[in-house]
Amino acid sequence: MIRWGVWFEPTQPVARLCELAKQAEAAGAEVCLVADEGTERDVYVALTAILMSTDKMVVGPAITNPFSRHPVATAAAVATLAELAPHRVWHGLGVGGSRVLDPLGVDPPRPYTALRETFESNTTLLAGGSVGSARLPWFDASVPIAIAGRGPRVQRLAAERADWVILSAKGADEMPETAVTIRAAGDAKIGWSAYLAYDAAERARVLRHFSYMAIDAPPEIREAAGLTDEATALVKAAMLGGDMELAASYLPDALVDLFAIAGTPEECAATIAGCAAHFDMFLLPMNNESSCESHIAQSAEILNSIG
Repeated sequence: MIRWGVWFEPTQPVARLCELAKQAEAAGAEVCLVADEGTERDVYVALTAILMSTDKMVVGPAITNPFSRHPVATAAAVATLAELAPHRVWHGLGVGGSRVLDPLGVDPPRPYTALRETFESNTTLLAGGSVGSARLPWFDASVPIAIAGRGPRVQRLAAERADWVILSAKGADEMPETAVTIRAAGDAKIGWSAYLAYDAAERARVLRHFSYMAIDAPPEIREAAGLTDEATALVKAAMLGGDMELAASYLPDALVDLFAIAGTPEECAATIAGCAAHFDMFLLPMNNESSCESHIAQSAEILNSIG
């Protein structure tokens, strides 16, 4: 059976996230990641509560960035989680997207450099070293570090130096070639995050979430998806106005087939099974709506059926 976990955005009360994490753990999920979105519930408060509500689940920020918190403060937060629950914490880093950075008024000129420097400083601090005058003398453990990113430089950095590389917005057709490239570059394990669109309702919810991808993705991904500059501008304007339904209306439905795992439950299982040799953990992103319980149950049935 494949290993899998869940990936929440903290758009719901922390108490509800804890209940969902407990449900996922009981269904077989090994990992619970929580996004760091800045204006949503605090990621470290949510992760602490989930640790205290579950028995064995590994938790981690997915993905925090170099800009919304000082990298030293981030290392201290992750170390505090790992002190609270040894061997149950991952660290997760990425460059950050518009959802977290725009409300902060941050437009970093060199995001890759900042990510690399943050990874280096956090690796040093969590290993007991010093960064300038900063140290964590009270921490004596190890924390696996994941890096997430769509671009080849970020993926190569993750492959060469991190414990995990997390791939999202990566279609099943691209997975084999991408995995071969990553494994050739280093020893990092691969976590593949992909939405499951196993019925019409989930297709609609998935498409709505892809609004963020439309404005954050590299130009080549938008071009492959048939997203014109005009459509991207309309999506961004609708999102800034808080109208996610309007934003999704400008997106081609074909995005779901390109970047999600779509079809009947049996077809979804077959697609994942066909890629199973190319990843080490399947990460199920959640839409964080009223259907979360049923979505976890249906997704668990699909994932647990793969042998």
